[in-house]
Amino acid sequence: MTIKNRIVIWYTIWMAVLAAIMLSVVLSGSGYILQREARSELEENVQEAAEDIEFYRDGSISLEEVEFFDDGVYIAVFDHDGSFLGGRNREDLSGYPLSVGRITEVDGASGSWFILDEEGPGGVIVRGMMRSSYGVGAYMGSMQLLVIILLPVILLLSALCGYFIVRRSFKPADRAIAAADDIIGSNDLSKRIGLGDGSDEIHRMASAFDGMLERLEAAFAKEKQFTSDASHELRTPISVIMAESEYALEHTDDCERMADALSHIHRQAGKMSALVSELLSLARADKGTLKPSYENFNLYELGEMVLSTMKDRAAEKNISLSMKGERNLMVRADQGMLTRVLINYISNAVQYGTEDGWVLLRIVRKNGWAEISVEDNGKGIRAEDLGRIWDRFYQADASRSSQLSGAGLGLSIVKSIAAAHGGEVGVESVYGEGSTFYFRIPADEK
Repeated sequence: MTIKNRIVIWYTIWMAVLAAIMLSVVLSGSGYILQREARSELEENVQEAAEDIEFYRDGSISLEEVEFFDDGVYIAVFDHDGSFLGGRNREDLSGYPLSVGRITEVDGASGSWFILDEEGPGGVIVRGMMRSSYGVGAYMGSMQLLVIILLPVILLLSALCGYFIVRRSFKPADRAIAAADDIIGSNDLSKRIGLGDGSDEIHRMASAFDGMLERLEAAFAKEKQFTSDASHELRTPISVIMAESEYALEHTDDCERMADALSHIHRQAGKMSALVSELLSLARADKGTLKPSYENFNLYELGEMVLSTMKDRAAEKNISLSMKGERNLMVRADQGMLTRVLINYISNAVQYGTEDGWVLLRIVRKNGWAEISVEDNGKGIRAEDLGRIWDRFYQADASRSSQLSGAGLGLSIVKSIAAAHGGEVGVESVYGEGSTFYFRIPADEK
């Protein structure tokens, strides 16, 4: 059973219960009100009868103007000792004693009666008698008939109204289901449910699904690009290895040629190994298993060591390497990962630096962070490339990372290392003037 049908059924049941309660209240309340009206009518008739009695100076009275039966009320007149003087007295009620000033309900031979005794002129007693159910029975019978007719009508109208209200309310849900089925059937993640603006739960759910589809589409596109780029990067060394292997097999009698081929194979295998290592690091970062092995060490000393290993490479382009900062900056981090960060940043600065240029490594404490920054006066990065340089395999003429593999994975790994340490990365660059790359992690307290 669909949610719409369940809602309509429960709505109809609830309306039936509510209608039954309301009609019951109306019936019981109407009976009470009618009885009050009957008492009021009795009081008015008794007072009118008392006012119509004529009392003379000689002590006699006249009942000619008194109306002894009016609108279901019987009027009888007694003297002060209870003797009947006139009117219409009910024999089945004649034995009930006079009681001036209050309405009482008594049982007679013909049912229940209201009796009211009031004192009239000359000390006479005017008694009014009225059936307690006078008018009520007929009214209640009519009301019960009306209930029997109205209740099914109310239930039918409630069911129809509930159905149309629920159907109208669930139209966005039906559209969302149809759009989702279309997306599933077409395997096209670029499509959206697209219900438009709305603040109700269904519109918010559709908006959340659209956001999820957008993220899924981006994730699948990124995965496809990643697979394509990885295949491309692996294809070149594999092709070289295959070609060199065939060349070596064809010249088994020539040691020099075999050695040269094996050298090429070894070099390309090293590139593949480095690329696989980079991919493994990124896979661990994606799975959340890239866990640092924390130890305490002097970050400045680590920077000096890495910088010294880059001097020969920098000398090839006549680039000067220098370092500034806090010499006793202690951190608790993974020393191997931070070595990788330094190598990546400095090698990129040298790679994209200008001839006779310079590279400056700074290691400082800043606002609770231990900060590594590498500044150069090289080519710089175009503004349109700044937002993408951390993406995997992305390479721009003046920007891209990891010369360890040359595949454009270095900055992605640096970003993952920062995240694993609870830190952050950043870059500032002016195209044609140079760049400054940042890496920050929480610093130990002094």
